[in-house]
Amino acid sequence: MTLDIIIAVVTSLVSLILASFIYAKNSRSATNVYFALLIVFIGLYPVFNYLALHSNTPETALFWAKFILVSAIPAGSLLYLFVSAFPGKKFLTNKLSVVFVIWVVINIFLGFLGLIFQRVEIINGQPAIQTGPAIASFAALQIISLVSGAIILYRKYRHATGRLKLQLRYINYGITLSFGATLVATLVIPLLFKNSALIPLSPLFLLIAEFSIAYSILKNHLLDIRSIVAKSVAYVLLLVSLAVLYGGAIFSISNLLFPGASIRQDQQIIYIVLALTLAFSFQPLRRFFENATARMFFQNRYNSQIVLNNFSKILVYELDLDRILKRSITDICQQLNIQFGQIVVFNHDRVYRIEHHGPLPMRLMVVPELQRLKHAVLVADELPEGERKELLDEHGIRVSLMLRTREEFIGYLLLGDKLSGDIYSSQDLEVLEIIAKQLAVAILNAKAYAEIQEFNQTLQARVDHATSRLRVANRHLKELDQAKDEFISMASHQLRTPLTTIKGYLSMMLEGDAGRMSKTQTEFAGYAFGSSERMVNLISDLLNVSRLSAGRFIIQTKPTDMVDMIRDEVRQLETHASAKNIKLIFDPPALPLPLAEIDDNKTRQVVMNFIDNAIYYTQTGSVTVTLDQTGQYVRLRVTDTGIGVPEEAKKKLFSKFFRADNAMTVRPDGTGLGLYLARRVVEDQGGTILFSSSLGKGSTFGFELPLRPASVNKKEG
Repeated sequence: MTLDIIIAVVTSLVSLILASFIYAKNSRSATNVYFALLIVFIGLYPVFNYLALHSNTPETALFWAKFILVSAIPAGSLLYLFVSAFPGKKFLTNKLSVVFVIWVVINIFLGFLGLIFQRVEIINGQPAIQTGPAIASFAALQIISLVSGAIILYRKYRHATGRLKLQLRYINYGITLSFGATLVATLVIPLLFKNSALIPLSPLFLLIAEFSIAYSILKNHLLDIRSIVAKSVAYVLLLVSLAVLYGGAIFSISNLLFPGASIRQDQQIIYIVLALTLAFSFQPLRRFFENATARMFFQNRYNSQIVLNNFSKILVYELDLDRILKRSITDICQQLNIQFGQIVVFNHDRVYRIEHHGPLPMRLMVVPELQRLKHAVLVADELPEGERKELLDEHGIRVSLMLRTREEFIGYLLLGDKLSGDIYSSQDLEVLEIIAKQLAVAILNAKAYAEIQEFNQTLQARVDHATSRLRVANRHLKELDQAKDEFISMASHQLRTPLTTIKGYLSMMLEGDAGRMSKTQTEFAGYAFGSSERMVNLISDLLNVSRLSAGRFIIQTKPTDMVDMIRDEVRQLETHASAKNIKLIFDPPALPLPLAEIDDNKTRQVVMNFIDNAIYYTQTGSVTVTLDQTGQYVRLRVTDTGIGVPEEAKKKLFSKFFRADNAMTVRPDGTGLGLYLARRVVEDQGGTILFSSSLGKGSTFGFELPLRPASVNKKEG
């Protein structure tokens, strides 16, 4: 009795724990939910069965028998729902699924009404169940749902490939082993040996199916499926065989030597427990001696984390693609004890690099053969007979791993047999899958680095060539610029002499030295005098630009009365302003100004340029010239109500030869040199240009100049 309840409780607890784990792993997956419910009901069955078998009254036995129905009725339908949904996540809504669910609910209702199990009688201490009219519905539900599930499982297995086929194969193995062991314990042994001692152990065999199916659900890829299944089959068969042989031998020998002796039930249980203990102890002992011999004859064990850490260091410290490939394949083969390995890197469907380690196979794979692999992981020992298995066997490849990142296919990692002769274990394949992902990223980065290096070299060559051409062009430009400056200087000097003569004679004519002229003659002579004056100023600007380029633009300071200078320039330009009906206003300082140490001629030209521009670019209104003192500086401002300066032209306004578009419209004959020279004159004297403007509302041009030269100020400071 004690063994019965222990087995029932253990089976129930293990089932419930496993169901909770499966459900928590992915509660939104139909596969997980269906299977979790299935093993919950399977886990409840042995507990209710134990309570029914050990009830003291028929009423209690019938009560627990109804709960047995509650745990048994959904089992077949849940198995059908599970195999139909596996390995997907969507819950089934087809007609047959709905029929099964409704049928289950009806059968549970009939069970509680006592129409399936009608009554229970206690005969010789054991409960005997009397079935009711609804037993046929219960049996039909189980048979139809189990047969439907088996058909679906067979069809899925037949049409499945790769990973799914391995998972379905493992589920089939688990179910077959589970029901096979249960059949042996509950039917074969009692019939052959007239002994039912293993019947209480039968619930434990259900755990085989539970764990095998759970493993298929939880693992994304059943690594080393052949090894796992083989070991599981061997282990279960070992337990059953030892129990049967040991128990059978005990009973046979006892009946032979002691024909009249009888073995009590507790003795039978002890014998069975001893047989199972012997079976359980066999596997740890075998594993111990296998590890010992492996350490003695072949070092085939390794620490996965150490291998991955060492491999990561290679990828971290290397950038060159060839070195990454060589060191990677060497490290993989040495760490995992592999005979030979090969990394094939593709670039646009063509082989880009190949790196090999170990003895070469009989024949290397060509591109069309590599393109037929197409799977993330292929293990030759796990593949069914077919094209890919033949291809791998032909070239001695045991494992093929595709190298790819999330966006790009990189190539393949191909590995031969292990030096130990063993198949690739789950540990090997897990490590290799991680390595393949890291290697793919490293190769992609190395290819990008190589392309960048190559691009940099090409770019550097082009830059060097372009720089050389620019140096030559720049040298020619400097020569041309120098020739231009020399020409301007020469031309300006040559033009200045005759213009001065022309201007002098025109002035004499206007003053009456050549006799009295008519009004028309005086007007024409005035036009000629004004044009010659502008020509002289233009030549002066060109000479100053030439001097600036040649480094001969020298500031010669002397004490200058700024008030007299400004008043004189305003007086000369009053005629020009009056001709345009522009009011020209001079606003002198309230207090006398000290003399300023400035270059009189050049500063005078700047003042004239500012006032002349203001008059030219003002259509109506006024031009106000303001002079005042601010600290140790004298400040001039020329404010007009003219056309203003566009915002986009302000940054270039003081550049050589630059003119704003609106200024070119008003005064097409301008040179764009006046403001450029003005800035140089002011800044070379330690001053600052003042400028502000609003388009269409006028402008302010001016400067601030120190009253003393910069050197004097520094000395005084």
